[in-house]
Amino acid sequence: MTLTGSYIANRCSEIEGLLADAASWAKKDEKLGAHLAAYICILILGVLEDCVEHLVGQRVDKTGDNEIRNYIVKVIDERFKNPDWGKISGLLGEFSQEYKREFTDKIPHNSNEATALQDIITNKNSLAHTGTSKLNLTVMDVEGYYRRVVPILEVLEQILA
Repeated sequence: MTLTGSYIANRCSEIEGLLADAASWAKKDEKLGAHLAAYICILILGVLEDCVEHLVGQRVDKTGDNEIRNYIVKVIDERFKNPDWGKISGLLGEFSQEYKREFTDKIPHNSNEATALQDIITNKNSLAHTGTSKLNLTVMDVEGYYRRVVPILEVLEQILA
């Protein structure tokens, strides 16, 4: 399965380019690599959040009702932060139990994908609350998380498209 939506593919391409640059720079400076890894971790979470909002917006566009679209997009934007597995499956369940079931069948709660997403959130929160003094995240770690999180977007795109 691959991403077919150009918006999501473009957002993921941004992350992939940054990961490639960061890997190159980290070879020359480990400390810079650790800081870039933390930064990219935060970006990945933001991109995931943005892509889910985009997919929901596209799904709502199918109704042809601009007022409903405006409302749903605003509500999602306000309450869909730090999208972990539970928030994603919960959001899908609010639309349809079938959407939720399909997601949880393809991305179980204890899957590599869900664990990688939680690792991204944990690292982001650690950075936000403890700062950089204990920063030991590498670009390779973050790239591994990213590669394991992309299937979540692929499944969401498949469900909502």
